[in-house]
Amino acid sequence: MVEMNGIDRSDFNQAEEREMGERDQARIAAREPVTVVQETLAASDLPFDQKAHDLLIRGIDQVATDWVHELEHTRENSKRVEQMVLERATKVKADITALYLLGSAALAEARRGDDINERLAAELDKLAEERAA
Repeated sequence: MVEMNGIDRSDFNQAEEREMGERDQARIAAREPVTVVQETLAASDLPFDQKAHDLLIRGIDQVATDWVHELEHTRENSKRVEQMVLERATKVKADITALYLLGSAALAEARRGDDINERLAAELDKLAEERAA
């Protein structure tokens, strides 16, 4: 299909369709189970020695220490975020309360102004009636 500026849009549509087909194939391939080849080690004739035992224990301790450190770091970050949320919520509540009080004061001032205007109008009506009489 040729548009007014002379560009054939069918080439663009074909390229888009090809890209969509490739993306679909990639998605399907990602869903298929992946076969993992595991290397088998030759059986050892001797049990592991004290040095290997100590290295294994030390390695496990290091992994546990690293994970605990990461969890502590995550906990501290969560506490900071929690504190920030509480501070912001408190500020928003204070702002809403201030707006409410300001609105109440504005409403009271408007009512007071209306009362004054009504009294002034009544006094002006009385003066106009006295002059007319």
